[in-house]
Amino acid sequence: MMWRLPSALLLLMLLNHFGHGQAPPPAQRTDSVLVAKTYPLLALLEAKSPLRKIVQADKMLQRVAQRQAQRSYPLLTVRPANVQRYVDSLVWKSREIRAIGQELQRLYLANKAFKAAVQPLLGSGGGYPLYAAQLDTAALRLAWQDAAQGLNRTLRVYVASMRPRYPVIDSISFPRQDAAFAQALQQQLLPLQKRRPPASFYEVPLRAALAALRLNGRDEAARYEPLGAGLNAAPRAAVAGTEWARFPYTMILVPGMGPEQPGVALDSMSVLRCRMAAARYRAGQAPFVVVSGGHVHPNKTPFCEAVEMKKYMVGTLGLPDAAVFIEPHARHTTTNLRNVSRMLYAFGFPTDKPVLTVTDASQSRYILNMAERCRRELGYVPYRDLQRLSDTENSYLPVPEARQPNPFDPLDP
Repeated sequence: MMWRLPSALLLLMLLNHFGHGQAPPPAQRTDSVLVAKTYPLLALLEAKSPLRKIVQADKMLQRVAQRQAQRSYPLLTVRPANVQRYVDSLVWKSREIRAIGQELQRLYLANKAFKAAVQPLLGSGGGYPLYAAQLDTAALRLAWQDAAQGLNRTLRVYVASMRPRYPVIDSISFPRQDAAFAQALQQQLLPLQKRRPPASFYEVPLRAALAALRLNGRDEAARYEPLGAGLNAAPRAAVAGTEWARFPYTMILVPGMGPEQPGVALDSMSVLRCRMAAARYRAGQAPFVVVSGGHVHPNKTPFCEAVEMKKYMVGTLGLPDAAVFIEPHARHTTTNLRNVSRMLYAFGFPTDKPVLTVTDASQSRYILNMAERCRRELGYVPYRDLQRLSDTENSYLPVPEARQPNPFDPLDP
């Protein structure tokens, strides 16, 4: 889900930057979307030419970029490649993260142009609502820390084969120390050597992380963006004319369940949940249904839970196309609720009216007790006033913090 920007403009600004005013190649567009969704601070630095120039002229940040290039560039021509050594050369050290954070804070206080460009990103309507109550300098430091640590994790998982939180569905696509993968990554990054020093202090780790995701086929977070188009175009257009007072809920959320068998598009449990939700829709509980779930089970499945559920609800159950949203990115129950909350803010829904969740009794109970998991994995709870209505139904209200990006999960940040 793309955030409001200044967040709402980040993707367009990045595409214009990378494509020089023309439609960029698919790989560049995917990279642009991933940066905008995962690292809003870096996206802003990439997209605004005056900011880039300020950062590139900073002597301390230039030294950081040069040291990193000196560690990494020689390894691009080593055969056979040692991916662990290369990752060790790329990841940010704790002292580097601290020093860069301090320099960005100094720039923020000393340079009026830098402050004017960055300040909107740090407020309550910007890309980091979880940090909005902090001083701007603290929010900037935390935003940078998130980006650096997120890049470190992506490199360790998708280059060095570190075990992710959910290895069955999120792991690297290559065997550990795979020679062909290592050589392909080297070839992707060799053009960086032509820029000495690097164009920006974060360029080498960022390009390496994006190349690793590309080679692993892990572009899930960029698929279906912009989310207000495509299968969501008709329901998105219908939001503005909705008479909200007629309905007790804004949306009926249907979490998907991915089939474990390869080649199966729609699980029988998802069918049951869709039928239950369709009955609530026809009873007038909400003007819209949102089906939520990405490309999850089995690993790297070509089928998206949300897309297949919308096909079923519209094509088989007969719901209007304009009544069914897809949320095609969630990989867990926690992000079913988080991502739908993001949609409410992005698409202009009233956020003081609750969402109705409809699912089987087991998952419904799980939703009631997953707050601690949310705090552990997301850093906050992306909903409030969660209430049990029946064995299969709950309701909740969204919170602004749900728009906070999660840089530690590049498949659904």
